[in-house]
Amino acid sequence: MNKKTLILFLIIIIFAGVIIFQYKELKNKNSKSIKVNNDISLNKSLVNDKSKIDLSKNVIIDENIPAKDREALKNSFTYEIPISKILNKKWIWLKAINYDDSVFTPAKVDAFSLTFNKDGTFTGTTDCNSIFGKYIVENGNIKFSSTGQTMMFCDNSEEIKFTTYLSQVVGFKFNGEEDLVLNLEYDSGSMIFK
Repeated sequence: MNKKTLILFLIIIIFAGVIIFQYKELKNKNSKSIKVNNDISLNKSLVNDKSKIDLSKNVIIDENIPAKDREALKNSFTYEIPISKILNKKWIWLKAINYDDSVFTPAKVDAFSLTFNKDGTFTGTTDCNSIFGKYIVENGNIKFSSTGQTMMFCDNSEEIKFTTYLSQVVGFKFNGEEDLVLNLEYDSGSMIFK
């Protein structure tokens, strides 16, 4: 290979590297979410520059957004709630959304539940046992403690998954569908209850 061919080959490789780098940067930039008012995340691809957002009501005002995208935005809104709003109701666990957007849905959805009592205790069920314990709420954060359960053995139970998620809960909110959202520590995901 002569000197001119080698130089031309290096220029082509550098040029291709620059194009690939710029493409990846552009792709990352377009897929990032923007933060609005600390707690409300909007996917930038769903909101155009002409959209107006009413933060007091968490609604998209611009009707030019397609219905399916408006629904996706509605579901992504969350807001803080007083503890009284979650008390004395049986909350059914629907799914867990992990940090990488993967979703875990229990095989027996109606089997997993939580009920928060006014005295700072909670009770619940899994696909195998009953659970119970205490919860503490401070500044919109919630933490479970003194958790216990009955000791039945069940084949193919997803109980450990449920109790592991619960042990990582640090906060609670509602989404646009009025589902209870329990946020997991280190932004590692959330549990959704109906």
